[in-house]
Parts: sequence; structure tokens; C-alpha cells
Amino acid sequence: MQVDSLLCTATCDREAAGTVVTFTQDSKITVFQPQSTMEAAISVLVAQFKAYAGKDGSAQSLSKEEFQKLVSDQLPNLVQLGSDPQAVDQLMNSLDENNDGELTFSEFWQLIGKLAGKQGAFH
Repeated sequence: MQVDSLLCTATCDREAAGTVVTFTQDSKITVFQPQSTMEAAISVLVAQFKAYAGKDGSAQSLSKEEFQKLVSDQLPNLVQLGSDPQAVDQLMNSLDENNDGELTFSEFWQLIGKLAGKQGAFH
């Protein structure tokens, strides 16, 4: 069984405050429980990525300017020199696996993993 088949899609309509019941045309009932803390955290990360990525056009990737703005606005206490364009450029280059000058969500996620690892003192 592939992992993707076990995951809910991003289109799941969920509310943090209570149970959501959805009725579909074929009379199926779907019940979603309130988001857990981790699910809410993932939703925030995805929403912030899309908000910053969409400023230059494509919401699928972060340009250098969008990445710098996201880092300086959203990660000022976790990324040293986040307001220094040269330092952010160096950080972006280290994350940009395909060297296209933009960061996909998967490439950006590497930074989140590294920050979380340091935050939790995981080595």
C-alpha cells in the first residue's frame, strides 16, 4: 500500500472548532473531527507558504524575494540574519535542490525540518 493512499487530500473541508458533517450527492456521509494540534500546525505552514508564494504569481513556489519576506516576517527568532539578503540567498541556495532559483514546498519543508530539529534538540 502506498503512503499517499493513506493520506487525506488537502481539499478536506475541516473546521478547528467542531465536527463537520458533509453530505455528498451519492448520499455518502463524511464526518471530520476537529483538527488536532499537529494538523492545525501543518495547515498554518501550508497556508503561510501559499500566501507568500502567491505574491509574485505562482503559489507553487517561493521566489528569492518571497522567501526572504517569509523568513524575515515569520521566522525572525529561528533564522539568524533573516533580514540579511546575502544570508537568505545563501540559505535559499542550500535548499534549492534543482537550482531553478525558486523553492517548492518540498524544498521549503527541509528548512522547517531543520528548524524543528534544532528547536527540539534532535541531532
